[in-house]
Amino acid sequence: MSDTTKRPPTVWLAQTLLIIFTLLWLGALVINLAKLPSRVVRGASITHVTVLFSTMCGFMVVLLASLWGLAKRKMYGRWLAVVSLIVLWAFILLAQLYGLWKVFGHDSSVELVVAALFYVLHGVFLALILRLAFAKSVREFFRKEMESGGS
Repeated sequence: MSDTTKRPPTVWLAQTLLIIFTLLWLGALVINLAKLPSRVVRGASITHVTVLFSTMCGFMVVLLASLWGLAKRKMYGRWLAVVSLIVLWAFILLAQLYGLWKVFGHDSSVELVVAALFYVLHGVFLALILRLAFAKSVREFFRKEMESGGS
């Protein structure tokens, strides 16, 4: 049996979400770079722009490092992935709380379905974070790599 078939589904799902969110952050970075000339013309502070891009690039590096660590069965990858998923989950929660999605009351059945999907997403994130941090199968997956000396 190869190492890929022994990889727990929790690790696969975490890696998939990390890839998706890394691509989303990369897209946001490219869009913000494309809008940079218009922001400079409108008088945006170079400090503000630098902090924004540094933060976005830094978080992308953390996402990629956690993805790489999970792929190589490194313990740092597991914990970076847990922290990254918590931060991503916090961003989703903040987006809902600060008005991107209505929290109370829904005007149509479509809004109700979207709200329900987001509640399910919150449950999936929480379950994934808890399983990645505490599940026995995940712990054993990373322990085997530590015992073999890692490669």
